[in-house]
Amino acid sequence: MFITPKRKAKFFKFLKVTRLPYLPFSLGIETGNICNLRCPLCPTGAQDATMKKGFMEPVLFEKIINHFKDNLTSINLYSWGEPLLNPYLVPMIKYAKESKENIRIVTSTNLNIKSDKLLSELVNSGIDEIIISCDGLTQETYCKYRVGGDYFLVSLQRQRKNKTKIIWNFLVFRHNEHEVEEAKRLAVSLGIELRLGKMRTYMKDEILKPHSESIRKYKDWIPDAAEYSAYDKEKEITKKSIKTCRKPWQEISINWDGCVFPCCAVYGDMYSYGNTKDDPVIAIWNNKLYMEARRQILDKKRPATTICGICRNNGFMHM
Repeated sequence: MFITPKRKAKFFKFLKVTRLPYLPFSLGIETGNICNLRCPLCPTGAQDATMKKGFMEPVLFEKIINHFKDNLTSINLYSWGEPLLNPYLVPMIKYAKESKENIRIVTSTNLNIKSDKLLSELVNSGIDEIIISCDGLTQETYCKYRVGGDYFLVSLQRQRKNKTKIIWNFLVFRHNEHEVEEAKRLAVSLGIELRLGKMRTYMKDEILKPHSESIRKYKDWIPDAAEYSAYDKEKEITKKSIKTCRKPWQEISINWDGCVFPCCAVYGDMYSYGNTKDDPVIAIWNNKLYMEARRQILDKKRPATTICGICRNNGFMHM
């Protein structure tokens, strides 16, 4: 009987296995952590300097894909920067698609790139899904969060000649929640799927500090309408209570410089579990740091010496 990768991860976590006999099936690759906007709740936008800045080179990308290609089911080509700023993004997508059949590739962009040629190449690269972040219906509303950006709303469907899925991601904040119903109507008229995203507080601190501290500090950004919020502002808690995490059993995130992290929520070079430039992925996946991180998730009384332990102590990532 075929066992899905997710069931396999769940099974090995249930058995409390920390040295895993398989590679992760979900991969996050940061093509670069440089951005053209200054979103205030993002550490890149806030110009946090605790991570080195740069773009991933094709040689490293190909090395990573070759390590994973027999296991992978999905790749997310985005993290702490604007993917379209990497000049090798489209060739990277094509290489991954040619390396592995039926692999699902997704990227997310603010679309503030003034190049019709690049956008056309992107939608016809073989990529499965493009998420477009646009959080407003006017320039005034939009740039409240997407600082430095130009308001846009275009349908890439006009250029699409394949089954690439286009998602309009509308993060709901307090300052734009009044536009949600109009955004729904506009999405229908443009032929784009609308995804109403729940905003996050300052992204670096979500797993480094108690949720109550972040909710209190960034309360003015949180929408008043309960259906659009991940937080209870009055109680200063997250609505969803996470008891454990399966990510170190099923996925891995690799930043532009080869640094490996247990998930895409981790910001800070000091939390890396290894580097693919120095060691094979399978060696990092089962090194002392990774195995200890899994132990700290399984045993809540174990001291928090890894980023996974710190995340556990602060109630885990809630989205």
